[in-house]
Amino acid sequence: MDLDGFVGALDGFEAVIAGVAPDRWDAPSPCDGWNASDVVGHVIGNLRSVEALATGTQEAPRAAAPRSAAGADPLAAWRRARADMMAVLDPAALARGVPLPWGGEMPLGEFLARYPLEILVHTWDLAQATGQSVVLDPGLVRDALVPAQQFAPVARTAGLVGPQRAVPEGADDLTRLLAVFGRDAT
Repeated sequence: MDLDGFVGALDGFEAVIAGVAPDRWDAPSPCDGWNASDVVGHVIGNLRSVEALATGTQEAPRAAAPRSAAGADPLAAWRRARADMMAVLDPAALARGVPLPWGGEMPLGEFLARYPLEILVHTWDLAQATGQSVVLDPGLVRDALVPAQQFAPVARTAGLVGPQRAVPEGADDLTRLLAVFGRDAT
């Protein structure tokens, strides 16, 4: 299974985490009610969920505040979670069937090939919150559009994302991807 896109999205997120100034962790993010630390904690929680899916173990319950997963050193917490997850993504784990957020099931490796969509959106969120400019891989962004259209209605019904925003005709792929999740790229 080719996980290059997934790993590339992880690399991009890590680069933005590494660029956060120490005084910016409490800065509000585009995710309603969350700050920069919450965004990182949320994505760390998702890596821990992937780890649980890969090992076939029950996922540990998540803390009420996502920032608790980021702890006092979000970059170190991220690197630990990433290393732990990557260590268990062997061929058997990637072949294991996992439930999809929008229904059905697919092998974990196929799910991870579609998963960059969330990491990309949260990379943008974190960059916005912390005053960083970020250029997301255009191929990953383009490839994320179809899974985003599948996942967003389920997430919207669960109250996880805001209403889809309208985009101008001819909008680029990033603007369209962000709009699916209720964000305004301008």
